[in-house]
Amino acid sequence: RFFREPYPFNLQEEIDKKIAKHPLGILDLPAGVYYSTGPTYDPYFGRNRYIFCMYIFIKSRLYEPKRNMPDFMSIKIPRIYLYRVVMGIGLITLLVASHGCTFFTPRPKNVLRTVFHTAPHAESVQTQKFSRTMDRVTGTTATGDNRVQLLINGYETFPAMLAAIENAEKSVSLDIYKIRMDRMGTLFYRALIRAAQRGVRVRFIYDAYGSRKVVYNNFAELVDVGGEVCVFNPVLWLTFLRVNNRNHQKILVVDGRIAFLGGLNLAEEYDGDGQNGWRDTAIRIEGPAACDAERIFNESWLQGGMGFIGKDLPVVGINHLKRPFDSPLVKLLDLEGESCLPDQYPAAGGTAQVRIVSSDPHSWNSTIVDQYLLAINSARARIDITCAYFVPPLVLRRALVQAAQRGVRVRLILPGPTDVPLVRTVSVGYYGSLLKHGVEIYEWDSSVLHAKTVVVDGIWSSIGSANFDGRALFLSYEANAVAIDRPLATAIHEQFERDLLHCHRVTLREWQERPLNQRIVAILLSPFAGQF
Repeated sequence: RFFREPYPFNLQEEIDKKIAKHPLGILDLPAGVYYSTGPTYDPYFGRNRYIFCMYIFIKSRLYEPKRNMPDFMSIKIPRIYLYRVVMGIGLITLLVASHGCTFFTPRPKNVLRTVFHTAPHAESVQTQKFSRTMDRVTGTTATGDNRVQLLINGYETFPAMLAAIENAEKSVSLDIYKIRMDRMGTLFYRALIRAAQRGVRVRFIYDAYGSRKVVYNNFAELVDVGGEVCVFNPVLWLTFLRVNNRNHQKILVVDGRIAFLGGLNLAEEYDGDGQNGWRDTAIRIEGPAACDAERIFNESWLQGGMGFIGKDLPVVGINHLKRPFDSPLVKLLDLEGESCLPDQYPAAGGTAQVRIVSSDPHSWNSTIVDQYLLAINSARARIDITCAYFVPPLVLRRALVQAAQRGVRVRLILPGPTDVPLVRTVSVGYYGSLLKHGVEIYEWDSSVLHAKTVVVDGIWSSIGSANFDGRALFLSYEANAVAIDRPLATAIHEQFERDLLHCHRVTLREWQERPLNQRIVAILLSPFAGQF
């Protein structure tokens, strides 16, 4: 030990006292003395020997305080404050690291929007300023001359999709989260095989986790006839850091001119009328927007399978630095599938302005969050939302409350029965702040609700795969079709009114009287809300 003050004692006397009390070992002398005595065993010579009293007294002006100056090193800081500083630094480090890793939520720019209240907004969804702002915040451009058709549930959607595949002439691109080899999955599989046998280029990608009940060999016949099958982000130790980033998109593009987007997977439970079978919604697009859907598919196709070229890394914001090095090889090997795009945009003679908005876990912000924020903040009369999993981040909950406070009628249809009960438990915990400010919440009673639609002011609408939860908005690959078209918005609104007949309204009193065990579970799960 080294002390920074002169020693007011005789060193030799202190050593003698220590020897008398501790005849063996290293002595704890206040003057920085190393002392050892008594028999010790020498492993090299194999015999005992005595090491007698030895001391080294170290004293230097280097370790003495400056005269007439305060000794700051002698100030004692309570340990509790040191612990708090260390814990604070650790929490800040963890927060920064988590916001830079695609395993966690949310994205840095969306955090800034929450803290500084900088959510995008415009005067009205019908103005040019709204369209220009939507271009800016989503990085997309709306195309005109599109014909759109609303498809309700599997009994309308699946026949339209199968008919498009049967009539394909050049290419079929199918991106699905979940496929099962049941009756419905087999129907689509046989249709893809027949298309490939006709010489159509067939590309099929499915998510490894969502379609975990099938294996690659289930599609051997499609590969044998010339089809291409790809697994998105297989769950392996090589892809461990990306295992939480799933491809939740549901896209079918035929010949680059017809596209289907929505929430339906290829499984038997999605086939029905919403009473028998899950309640879901999709959209059929014919026109230039189908090419945009094809480009989104190409990006997913590039991410599928194994390898390094073109693959996203599990670090937020780094892929923009990596892509310039990948681009030459991607184009040379046609890994992204640009050859499937038509030479000209196919004009369908429609009136809808459509944009395809996608999001991924690697960007600085979620474009779909910004899409929802801009539409909600620009609403003037009515917002109708149908959502399967409702665990929205604070910035979206705040936008809904502010819309209700300025006189907009905000109505939500949320699931009653659900395939993920924990999500509903957390979701119900968010009802209170919305109900207190006039947001109307209805719960679907008939079957499992799986639709994801938004309609604003009877003209702007969104249909796709993205829910109002952290997993869809920040962790997964998602795609929505966003349209400015009054007939489409009217059709969605009419379907919303029909769905209300199968719902019950949730009141604030009912929410306040919910069972205690549900409240406790919601509180315990709230720190993990971003993972649902």
